[in-house]
Amino acid sequence: MAFTDPQTITVNAVAKDLVKINQDGYSSEYLLRSTDGEFRLKIRNSTYRDKARNVLIDRHNVEFTETVFPVAPATLSTVRKTYFVIENQQGDTLADVRYDAAALFAWATASSGANITKMLNSES
Repeated sequence: MAFTDPQTITVNAVAKDLVKINQDGYSSEYLLRSTDGEFRLKIRNSTYRDKARNVLIDRHNVEFTETVFPVAPATLSTVRKTYFVIENQQGDTLADVRYDAAALFAWATASSGANITKMLNSES
């Protein structure tokens, strides 16, 4: 089942509607471009073999990028990128993988993103 088009991502309380610009195989890309920047969302799925254990691993990656175009006299864009990866062994219970992913996302966003702020301040 495919993701809907457009995909809406809310940035700083403002909803951004990104339209699908590409879909091939097991990936898709969404984009919202304006005069001052762009938002890009990539969703990718792949499979690889864990050679040490000889099992197939499904890999799911979502990448969200904001590019702020430069304003003179600046010449370089500002790029902000966030992504996450979920890997699961084929045959594993998907519900349990979902529980683990949801737990990590809840940890990261707890207390209005306090743990994200700590990471951005290089705390560990």
